[in-house]
Amino acid sequence: MNSVLVDTSLLVLLVVGATDRNIIRKHKRTKSFIPRDYDELTSRLATFREFWVTSHSLAETSNLLKQTDRVKARALLHCLATYCGNAHESHVNKELIFGFPNYLRFGVTDSGFIQTSEQVSLSITADLELYLAISERGMNVINFNHFRESYLTAR
Repeated sequence: MNSVLVDTSLLVLLVVGATDRNIIRKHKRTKSFIPRDYDELTSRLATFREFWVTSHSLAETSNLLKQTDRVKARALLHCLATYCGNAHESHVNKELIFGFPNYLRFGVTDSGFIQTSEQVSLSITADLELYLAISERGMNVINFNHFRESYLTAR
């Protein structure tokens, strides 16, 4: 299986960058990223046959994308539908999430993400706690910030 799962913050980056690279530094939820981050992420994702998202990340991403003016929000939501139209979607039911040992630490979205990480070849996140939790479970995971450091510190 050659599949990748991306977390909410990176899904937001992907959609904002695909909509308009020039708003990556301006959108409330992607201000910490730069256009090169979008380029690096899309380049790495292109090597996978299957792109995965969780239903919880999709819902959270949709809400985060709307944190801008109405015109941009509509464009971003349209892009989300297009970008994720062919994605594989995992839905972890509430019983599994609420029964997850670390639910109180991670909440709904990240608990579902951690459980879905067992179904894919690789998970990519920009969240250190999420990265550590998946790594501790023995799953393949990359902290996207490690890639960022390689070119942000080389300036």
